[in-house]
Amino acid sequence: MQGPGVERFLQRLPLPLAQSFTAEQLAAIDLHFCMRYRARHAVDWRTRIGFPFAKLYIVLLAGREQR
Repeated sequence: MQGPGVERFLQRLPLPLAQSFTAEQLAAIDLHFCMRYRARHAVDWRTRIGFPFAKLYIVLLAGREQR
């Protein structure tokens, strides 16, 4: 069984390509989608700073260590 992220991913592909993935490849893709949405942080602050020569962004994440 795949997660909803994998299902959406496969629906965007041509059918022959979507059907060509092995179970091991689908598990790796599912892991990728799970990693994107699992992390929740107590502090999640993001901002952009514009300079005449460059645009930068700053990210501050803080939370409990769970590794």
